[in-house]
Amino acid sequence: MDRRNAVLGLLATFAGPLPAVAQTARRPRRIGFLAIGGAQADAPFLAAFRAGMQELGWVDERDYVLDVRDGKGVLASAPGMADELIASGPDLLLGVADGSSRLMAQRTKAIPIVFAITQDPVGAGLAENLRKPGGNATGLTSMTTELWGKRLQLLKEVLPRVTHVALLYAPNDQGAVSQLKEIRTVAPRLGISVTPLDLRQPADIEPAIRRATAIGAQACAVTFDAFTNNQRQAIADHLARQKLPAMFAGSLWVEAGGLMAYSTSFADNFRRAAAYVDKILKGAKPGDLSIEQPTKFDLAVNMKTATALGIRFPEAFLLSVTRVID
Repeated sequence: MDRRNAVLGLLATFAGPLPAVAQTARRPRRIGFLAIGGAQADAPFLAAFRAGMQELGWVDERDYVLDVRDGKGVLASAPGMADELIASGPDLLLGVADGSSRLMAQRTKAIPIVFAITQDPVGAGLAENLRKPGGNATGLTSMTTELWGKRLQLLKEVLPRVTHVALLYAPNDQGAVSQLKEIRTVAPRLGISVTPLDLRQPADIEPAIRRATAIGAQACAVTFDAFTNNQRQAIADHLARQKLPAMFAGSLWVEAGGLMAYSTSFADNFRRAAAYVDKILKGAKPGDLSIEQPTKFDLAVNMKTATALGIRFPEAFLLSVTRVID
């Protein structure tokens, strides 16, 4: 009996560490990321995602690696990049907005997809409904389209005499087109007429902004899409040269010198996307995880730009500001 107990004790001694050894030896999980707008432009989003993963106990480069494919804002290269990324067999795909998420969903029904700031996941064919997506994709919405009424209202609070706005948008981006439709619906209610100006390549930015001035637009609005995200510094610079105030759909444009922006907190959405990744990599099915709406919103202003334009923000408006960039 003593001999039997001694053998069992010896086996227990060796059995204890085995799960830890197996976990240490396991390869890092690979997460594919398609940066259509450019890896540099998406860097703040990925930093927030990494922070969210760290909060959940995942260590970058040890437990997971991000395989980032850089589109550099060239939309024509996106399908080929999506093909290459999926063919490499990542464990999971992290999507930014409608464009990259839709490209990946069209190419795989097996690899899980988590999107962070998709405007309309049902309309984009990524999910059957928000409560139970049903396929291989889930994540968070951005409400980018729905917030344009609020953006134009805020623009009027700061510049009550504005009646004509030039809209800079990428016509070959489905998300930008959806935003254009929403803006055309809500603008007349605020006494604003809208002139859309196409941006298809970087060379279009300066002529479009010059035309905005020539046609008498008193301000600009800029959609959120892969192209404008990648070109946000150039857009902000040209607007400053023409002394045109503008409302943007993300605070990153304000950091680049834009006047003001109202949006979902993209950083918070990417941080929350880590929770989906955590659950899926631990065995949950994407189709069973409800799509969530944003819970945090940013109203950002650039005081240096406001001073250069001779604009003074109303006191009541400033009470709602969440980020002030000097």
